[in-house]
Amino acid sequence: MSDFDEKGFHYAPLHGDHESDAFPALSGEMASNLKATSIAALCDLDGNPTDNSRPSISVKITQCILMSDGSMISLDLGRGFTAISHGPGPARWRQSSDALISEILDLVRVDDPEKPGEHPWEEIAAAARSRGIDIDAETLKEMPYQVLLSDRVIRAFEI
Repeated sequence: MSDFDEKGFHYAPLHGDHESDAFPALSGEMASNLKATSIAALCDLDGNPTDNSRPSISVKITQCILMSDGSMISLDLGRGFTAISHGPGPARWRQSSDALISEILDLVRVDDPEKPGEHPWEEIAAAARSRGIDIDAETLKEMPYQVLLSDRVIRAFEI
């Protein structure tokens, strides 16, 4: 049984330093020749707020559509969070992979008590269409949703 079958998500660490917004958008012609295969929340460390005097860590979450040729098309649906250390001694951000992935999924899902655990499928579909991908919300619902953690996030959260 795979992670997706058991938990509803895949865990796949990224190797190397990747900038979330470094993935090029495909031209309309190229995107129409490719098939969307899954959705991913790509998570990497972000710059810390400069006005914060306490130790902190920021994570940016970039949602992408993964295409049949292995490319990723970044959607304009950026999310993120910042954690601030309030305790004495050096800051530690240790968290289990399940806890961190759960927090990330909470941030990318809709904040609607009538639709708990739902992703904003219409919003994701509209963002994908603006990138030249012909897809609707119903099709997106059937695709795997992956959370991809950069090596920097894995090291920072001691996973």
